[in-house]
Amino acid sequence: MPDEMNELAPTAAADEKISGINITLLTTFFIAITAIVFLFILLISNSVMRRFDAVEDAIDKFIICEQSSKVIKDSANFLTEQARLFILNGDPAYAEAYLEEKNVTRRRTQAFKALEDVCSVHDLAYQRLQIAIEQSESLINIETYAIKLGYEARKDSIKDIPDEIRQMEIRSSDRRLTPEEMGSAAVNMLFGEGYLIYKTRVNENCNLTVTSIEDEIQRNLRINSTNLGDYLQRLRFLFFVLLVITALIFLAIAYFVLHPLKNFLNSIKKDEKLNVIGSTEFKYLAKTYNQIYEVKAKNEKKLRVKAEYDGLTGILNRRAFDNICQNSAEEKWPIVLLLIDMDNFKHINDTYGHAGGDTALKELARILKSTFRKSDYVARIGGDEFAAVLPDYKANSGDIIVRKIASVNEQLANMKDGIKPVSVSVGAAFSPTGYNEELYKKADKALYKTKELGKRGCQFYTEGAD
Repeated sequence: MPDEMNELAPTAAADEKISGINITLLTTFFIAITAIVFLFILLISNSVMRRFDAVEDAIDKFIICEQSSKVIKDSANFLTEQARLFILNGDPAYAEAYLEEKNVTRRRTQAFKALEDVCSVHDLAYQRLQIAIEQSESLINIETYAIKLGYEARKDSIKDIPDEIRQMEIRSSDRRLTPEEMGSAAVNMLFGEGYLIYKTRVNENCNLTVTSIEDEIQRNLRINSTNLGDYLQRLRFLFFVLLVITALIFLAIAYFVLHPLKNFLNSIKKDEKLNVIGSTEFKYLAKTYNQIYEVKAKNEKKLRVKAEYDGLTGILNRRAFDNICQNSAEEKWPIVLLLIDMDNFKHINDTYGHAGGDTALKELARILKSTFRKSDYVARIGGDEFAAVLPDYKANSGDIIVRKIASVNEQLANMKDGIKPVSVSVGAAFSPTGYNEELYKKADKALYKTKELGKRGCQFYTEGAD
């Protein structure tokens, strides 16, 4: 048996050239493509984020500029208002509010600082801003000097003068002025044309600063908007590529993996060979399985032959005969059961030895098998006992069977090797519903009847003939 197994051992499937798609390489390819696409998406996403940050920074810059410009204007107007009110009615509270705004609150100074933080030294806006700062400082100097003259004009009525104002020097040209003239000079400073020109220029330069920044922001927004549009187009394309890759992966898995697996499972359930389909890995698996399947089938056939066939005669054995009888009963076959007994077998063994007996048994088996139909089942059920199950025979087919047995005996009479006398006695019984114990008893009684009548013949069981 081991030698037979070695003869049937399959050649390695790996030795055969298997063509097709390798799912491992295909998976690696898809993974690489997907990784590359994700890398591009990441790079473009970072670019988009930078563009969004640039837009956000530009908007923040514009907001800061707009707010700072408004603060500068409000602070300048507040200082002008407080200085003018002090000059007009002489209330020190206005002068103190002016100095509070100028030295403590310092809204205008802080607003200029905020503008400087967001403007580049190369920007036109920055240059405008520098001019506005210088002009603003000139306005503050004019306003502060006007307040000094206001205090000098009312020094008799105002005793508590702020240190900053007290320490200021009066120009030599103004020292000869009377208090009334100093008051008039202070009014001219704050309401005169020169002052108004300075103030207008400060506001204009602040507005120009904001306008320059606004133009710059609009340019940046247009550029960033165009770039964002391009990036979004690329992202849409890459997402479409990902969609296509995903669809291809699904189709590849369905065609090269899932479909073969389903096909293989159905074939295995039906105990069939596998179709060589799918990826190269599955084709390799199918070919290997099929080789093993062929070996298994051949080995099973050999085992089945040994299990179901008589080793000496090559016809069915008792085990196979019992299975056939059981099947006929389960499926309700109409059958004729023949019990066949070799006559004088002990005499043959005594005369010709066991070799001669074996020769007689093998010759009888050969003749029985050639005499009956291929659909009939002939078996050796004991030493010199044979049996046959003849399906699809009717009760009135006895003459045909009797003639077949007569032919068997004629052939045995002319058997080679000079072994004589050899003949068979047969008992037959019919059942319309397959094998049962009663059928066996009837055939056995018919066999006994044949032996009583001198052997070498065939008798059918008939009711009432017991």
